[in-house]
Amino acid sequence: MFGVAQVYTKLYDECMSEMDKGNFGLLKELHATTCGLKRWTSDVTIRGIDTCRHVCGGHGFSHFSGLNEFFGNAYPNIIWEGDNYVLSQQTSRFLITQIRNLRKGKPVADNQTTQYLRKHLVNGRISEALVPPFAGRSVALLVADHQTQLDLLSYRAAAMASELTDQMDEHGQSWNRSLVAMQRLCDAHSDYIVALYFRRHINTLPSSSPLMPILNKIATLLFLNVLEQNSSDMFRLPGRASFSSAQINQIEALLANIIEEVREQAIPLVDAFGMSDLRLNSALGRSDGKVYEDYLQWAMEDPLNTDDTGKAIRKEWFEKYYKPVMHGNKASNKSAKL
Repeated sequence: MFGVAQVYTKLYDECMSEMDKGNFGLLKELHATTCGLKRWTSDVTIRGIDTCRHVCGGHGFSHFSGLNEFFGNAYPNIIWEGDNYVLSQQTSRFLITQIRNLRKGKPVADNQTTQYLRKHLVNGRISEALVPPFAGRSVALLVADHQTQLDLLSYRAAAMASELTDQMDEHGQSWNRSLVAMQRLCDAHSDYIVALYFRRHINTLPSSSPLMPILNKIATLLFLNVLEQNSSDMFRLPGRASFSSAQINQIEALLANIIEEVREQAIPLVDAFGMSDLRLNSALGRSDGKVYEDYLQWAMEDPLNTDDTGKAIRKEWFEKYYKPVMHGNKASNKSAKL
């Protein structure tokens, strides 16, 4: 996300600069991209934090892990500043509008979205005569070609946008009936934008940079993960672009391999951000590795366990919560009410 944020910020600054000059031509596409990226990043964040809680077992759900605090702080991001379900409609509306304009021969702005729509569609429609560059290639060859990876992701988004526009304009599908498809379309567009921005960020590094090999592997990991998580979309691609079962099997095998290759660099890459122990607020993530010593210290500092307050707190809790249960709540004959 760091690399994506760097590229996005430059585009945002460019749009603001043009608006100061009275040119609002970049605003619509930037708005659609922003809506999609907000949905994509917030969804990925909460899923990532929750996965970390699970893989840490019971420790992950302990207050001492810090992960519950992270999750609680991150979760509202899928709702406020634009509910993610609503934002998917904003991005999809922009894509559908561009498709309709292309079909009617109306002028459309030249931007990163319309460029891939023009590249993969003929007058706003999928054409079997236009064979995509990735058709028929093995997944191993796709992995080796960064541009072809982007072509596949953008073709998927273009095909889904064209199909949804067909359903709405030619088959009478209502807007409400299209909402689920709009979420999938928004995610497909954002998958491409994230991969595109990350690739642009990587290309700003000198070719001799020691970071280049591992960042390329992470970009490939992102690409394969998108394909594996959305294998049904790969099957549904039109004509010769459609993936076979053998290709899906190749995706799963290559994804397992790239995960192993990236795993040994995962901790150093995270540590490179220099997050302090204070900010992490986690016994599990301590820089000195003294997890259990920190656990014990946190437990002993809890007011319930200290000599001066612990006895009074325990007595209060016993009288208030445990004693009524142990003695059948004899002190009160009141019935419980829902």
